[in-house]
Amino acid sequence: MKITDLQKIDQNIIKILADHKGIDKAINGKMLAQSLNVDFRTLQGRISFLQGKGCAIGSIDNIGYFAPTNEEERTKGITKKENMAYSTLKAVMGVRSASLDWLDEMID
Repeated sequence: MKITDLQKIDQNIIKILADHKGIDKAINGKMLAQSLNVDFRTLQGRISFLQGKGCAIGSIDNIGYFAPTNEEERTKGITKKENMAYSTLKAVMGVRSASLDWLDEMID
């Protein structure tokens, strides 16, 4: 995939992140969204899209987005997503295996 294959917003995210290599140069998400003239949720969606396309974009709460430069940074940048994925999978498995009469069973 080449940058020219992407939507303009995605191209702009990548260009900005080129100046934010490493955790120590992370850019705050709200500042990044503001510089792109998009709301924060749109930015999050576009980042997720790019990550799904193989772009190594890390994020850490209260620090921001960055392009990891080593395995330690990559791991730090995906830990939250891994934890969210585990939590979501656990919830899905619970709902999937729950009795459909769970309310009656709990209240009786």
